[in-house]
Amino acid sequence: MVVEKAIAAEEIKTNNPAQFQFLESEFSGMVDFISHEQLKQFMKQAKAVIRTGEATPYSNCILQAGVIFSTGKE
Repeated sequence: MVVEKAIAAEEIKTNNPAQFQFLESEFSGMVDFISHEQLKQFMKQAKAVIRTGEATPYSNCILQAGVIFSTGKE
């Protein structure tokens, strides 16, 4: 999977600084921040959801991924 960008709730910056720092380090320059309410609406359009059991506040994020096309020579 090739992650094109991540989308997270703006509230993560102040309510969960550890997760915010993780997102910034793993997806540097690729994170868009929107309100938590907007994030919940976006999630309704998701093609797949992975539940990790993470329980810290505002840890949900959306990973927008493209498709890797195979040349058939791998």
